[in-house]
Amino acid sequence: MKKFYMLSLGCAKNLVDTEKIGGSLCGEGYVPTAKITDADVAIINTCAFLKSARHESLQETGKLVKNKNKMVGKSPKIILTGCLARYYNEHKIKTIFPGIDKTFAPETYDSIPLFLRRAFQIKDSPRYQKRGEKRLLTASPHSVYLKIAEGCDNRCSYCLIPFLRGPLRSRKMEDVLAEARVLQELGAREINLVAQDTTAYGLDLYGKKMLGQLLQQLCKIKGLSWIRILYTHPAHMDEGLLKLIAEEEKVCKYIDMPLQHVSEPIMNHMGRGTTKKDIISLYEKIRSMIPGVALRTTVMVGYPAEGKKEFNELLSFLRNHPFERLGAFTFSGERSTRAFKEQNQVPGELAQERQRLVMEQQAFISRDFNRKLLGKRCMVLIDEVKLKGRAAARLQSQAPEVDGKVIVSGRGRHKKGLFKKVFITGAGTYNLLATTEYVGKES
Repeated sequence: MKKFYMLSLGCAKNLVDTEKIGGSLCGEGYVPTAKITDADVAIINTCAFLKSARHESLQETGKLVKNKNKMVGKSPKIILTGCLARYYNEHKIKTIFPGIDKTFAPETYDSIPLFLRRAFQIKDSPRYQKRGEKRLLTASPHSVYLKIAEGCDNRCSYCLIPFLRGPLRSRKMEDVLAEARVLQELGAREINLVAQDTTAYGLDLYGKKMLGQLLQQLCKIKGLSWIRILYTHPAHMDEGLLKLIAEEEKVCKYIDMPLQHVSEPIMNHMGRGTTKKDIISLYEKIRSMIPGVALRTTVMVGYPAEGKKEFNELLSFLRNHPFERLGAFTFSGERSTRAFKEQNQVPGELAQERQRLVMEQQAFISRDFNRKLLGKRCMVLIDEVKLKGRAAARLQSQAPEVDGKVIVSGRGRHKKGLFKKVFITGAGTYNLLATTEYVGKES
């Protein structure tokens, strides 16, 4: 019985791929292990979206290769898959790391079991699982990601995704729903929908946006309590989708809508397909149609030709149109993108200073939003049980990994994956404190 070790880098979409690779290997009779020294096979699923991500992928790959001689078996294998296998060809990767046995681009990872059968001279397994039929969940099953599409057609000037992942390829709705039912049977209470652009779901396959219809069908699955939408695009949001989010109890009142910028000259260069007026109108519509909604966005600073005027316009917009959750990152010029060749590149130190200013402002905004929750009775989902009777949990307004936590104390037994009513007793910049005991105010 052979064992495999897996390391997943990058985004949640990559994690889903990693779990599907793991599921296909389990279907072949392999057993997962947390130690590379116990493994016959080591697989690293890499990210190459930014230079920093490629650096991490290369570093982690180097660590795996150094441990190859410590792996069990007569002929251990190391496989590299994911975006780095698209960014570099196999010859270059093997030149850098001679210990790599095979590379697989993102769209070919389902061939890994077949490669290993041949490498280990194993006869065909009757338990072989087709791509996506099974997932090996790497964390607690109560909160999982569900990928509804691959690739992207937006062609933003700074983005490598179309090069790394190809054009938009929506999954059939029946396949998404089938996977969601399996995840629920495994214990999922919260499903987080992911894609490069979730709001574009269905355009290629059905000729129209189908995210709303998909949400309606997901809401019919018994046992699911929270359905969260991540990675929406402001140019693809519409009133029908907003109305559905407002009306469907299971759909989280949470919208993750990366804006990148609001200065129109910058947005035009980026190819964002929307205007500042459109964004303000959409912001106001979301606030009016979905009471209590939590909004998250990401913005990019230091894009070529972003001067003081354009940056101050962004900063002012974020102050006057506050988001409960926000992340800011600096522009990274990537080869094979149009923005790499743009003139008037912003110095790195200046871009980092602008990032600091955005996040400094956001800290006040976030703290203000959190303080409004003090004394309120809220429902949380418990993610982790800690020492001394405490638990780490999340509100519906907090997405996993990227947002803050609610640290819960008080009487009662805490258990992963359970919902619990708590009273908010403390508010920090990003995290909250809560107790299960009554504190005198409810809402």
